[in-house]
Amino acid sequence: MNKNIIKSFSNKASSYDSQSFVQKNVNKRLLNRLDFIKHKKKHILEIGSGNGFFLEGLKKEKYNVSGCEISKERLIHLKKLKNTTVYNHDFNFKVSELEGKFDIVVLFHVLEHISNPKKFLENVRGVLKGKGKIIVEVPNSDDHQLTLNENYNQWYWQRAHVNYYHPKTLSEILTKSKFKKIKVFGIQRYSIENMFYWKLKNSPQKENPTFSLSKPFDWIEKSYKTRIEKKRVSDTIIAV
Repeated sequence: MNKNIIKSFSNKASSYDSQSFVQKNVNKRLLNRLDFIKHKKKHILEIGSGNGFFLEGLKKEKYNVSGCEISKERLIHLKKLKNTTVYNHDFNFKVSELEGKFDIVVLFHVLEHISNPKKFLENVRGVLKGKGKIIVEVPNSDDHQLTLNENYNQWYWQRAHVNYYHPKTLSEILTKSKFKKIKVFGIQRYSIENMFYWKLKNSPQKENPTFSLSKPFDWIEKSYKTRIEKKRVSDTIIAV
């Protein structure tokens, strides 16, 4: 990784992402990923279940879903979820207990925290059924704001993220891990208003960041997100 990027690593973006108002939107946004899942009868495993909002959301929609979390603090909360199986397995190692058990495995903002992603993904592949599939969402290092705003660039890189991916490298690591027919899509989380805030203030929206614009300006939002998602220079990418 570029030495200048390493020097600029900070905890600012990490602490910002952990704030409750951001987390609430993250969980709402992840439920929008159901379009990639489609079949409710499929057995789904979410690795890195965090606070369990995605698990709860899927359960409410009658999906057959289980979770996996290695954080002891979060595991205590997850164990309280009704009618939900939550495992405490570290996929940096082979998980024989779950071999061939799941139709779909989802990883939302997990892979960037993994130091040996190939080994990790190979272990994930081991718990999938023969025609099982993986869904991986990560921050996009081709994010267009990185070239538009130096302050955003300095803020963006996180110590907790030991690997960064753009569409090509995400596809490559999944292919090396023996996943086939992978497609990578752009996903823009934050709104055009957030982008202009950075341009004007050179800092993030610290209170109530905007993820979308309401009417009558929603057409601007749609045009903005459609364009950068198509070019895959959005703040996030997802591989399916």
